Amino acid sequence: MSNRDEVVVALKETLVDRLKVEASTITEDANLFEDLGLDSIDLMTVVMAVEEKFGIEVSDEELEDVTTLGQAADLLSAKVGSNA
Repeated sequence: MSNRDEVVVALKETLVDRLKVEASTITEDANLFEDLGLDSIDLMTVVMAVEEKFGIEVSDEELEDVTTLGQAADLLSAKVGSNA
């Protein structure tokens, strides 16, 4: 499994377990705010869980343009890859 696949799985697990998002609504194209109903605090919760799991750090500035699960996975997996 690639870093990106692992990150996507971690994102989905966190969305379902911690934020009670319906698993069937979580796709890479899903807008985190409009489709999944997250707010900025929810996004931070999800990102912090992935940061913890993979030992990475993401700045608030890097998250500013992230609106979809796929964009979050790209950003986070790039961090995981550079941290390996």
